[in-house]
Amino acid sequence: MDFPPPHTILYEALNDRVTHDLWTTYKTAHAHECDFEEVDAAVMNSMDDFAKWFAQWMAFAPSRSGVRIRLLMVWHAHFLSLACQQMLRRTLEQRSFRCRVWFHIEEPTLQQAIISRCIVRRLPAGPVHAVHIKGALTLDSWRDPRAFETKLLQAKR
Repeated sequence: MDFPPPHTILYEALNDRVTHDLWTTYKTAHAHECDFEEVDAAVMNSMDDFAKWFAQWMAFAPSRSGVRIRLLMVWHAHFLSLACQQMLRRTLEQRSFRCRVWFHIEEPTLQQAIISRCIVRRLPAGPVHAVHIKGALTLDSWRDPRAFETKLLQAKR
């Protein structure tokens, strides 16, 4: 990606591994000319908490003199309430020169008005991680969970 970054939507279906790697690489490459901030919309997603925090983030000045752009990554932006999305749409219209926003979404549920103001990138599926299980698999915990737990507790003693 070229610098400076515009508002961007990073769509990675039901995952965030590729987005995380891209974000980490970008932060490392542009640490000297950007301020980076992250917020998880799965945790902070209502007008009471996210909107107030976002307004403060937009109002603050860059941390160093050489910083040209402030960049915010909103992880899991599909969890933002509709009121928050409406506030973001208005904000992206008014102020976008020095404060840029990247949205990570796993489901395509952001308002069309936000999508129309952003570059949308569909990221490829992340690498498949094989899980190797050593030993024999048993269904004892499924068949009789109480007996299985009792057996585990006795083994610990």
